[in-house]
Amino acid sequence: MIFLASYLDDRRGQVVGGTRVWGIALPAVSATVPLLVMWGLAMLLIVIQRDLGAALMLFSVFLAMIYVATSRGLYAGIGLFAFVVGAYALYNFLPIVQLRVALWLDPWMQERGYQSIQAMYALASGGVFGSGIGKGMPAIVPAAHTDYIYTSISEELGMVGGVGLLMGYLLLAVRGYSISMRLTGRFSTFEQLLAVGCTTILVVQAFIIIGGNVRLIPLTGITLPFVSYGGSAVLMNFVVMGLLARLSINQRDVSEA
Repeated sequence: MIFLASYLDDRRGQVVGGTRVWGIALPAVSATVPLLVMWGLAMLLIVIQRDLGAALMLFSVFLAMIYVATSRGLYAGIGLFAFVVGAYALYNFLPIVQLRVALWLDPWMQERGYQSIQAMYALASGGVFGSGIGKGMPAIVPAAHTDYIYTSISEELGMVGGVGLLMGYLLLAVRGYSISMRLTGRFSTFEQLLAVGCTTILVVQAFIIIGGNVRLIPLTGITLPFVSYGGSAVLMNFVVMGLLARLSINQRDVSEA
């Protein structure tokens, strides 16, 4: 995120429109190389980790920062289209990705859908107000402390608790993006891009894991920020929050001046 914020700040003019083809402003050739590198890294993550989660998270951050730097939805749309095409191509070659999609569409299709099925039962048993803290049975869902932590919370706290957690992430998103919008000054573009990247990486993580828990999208193996059990993930999420807090101080100093 820091590299992208710095690069897009330095090369903003070239990225916004260095050349014109048929009257359409396109990035300069020198500026498209990092874009292609980021796309390639996202595809490489799918190949190495056999998982769309990390690739989707990092590429979403990249697209958000591109959009903020250029104010052109066309670039973000092209990047998203390229990601979908690459992911579909790799889907045809990676059995694990095919399995995850198949289990998302029909968890009863194979025995390996046991985790998703148990998670749906846990969500349903929670009802509106839940079974009560400590009164649920989260252990019936494999990896309930990591991949399926949201189902454990919803089972014991119900829909009220699940929606409350979603509202917490929504407030985090509003606060993070508002920090970016209010930043002004000498290094404002870099700081705005960094604030957008920090906020997006937290929000996208939450969307991917919660979406996987409720079967909105295929489940991927990433953590729910500040909730799932983990070591390095928790550490890096706090680093991201530390960056946002520092940027917030800059925003307050500017407003007071």
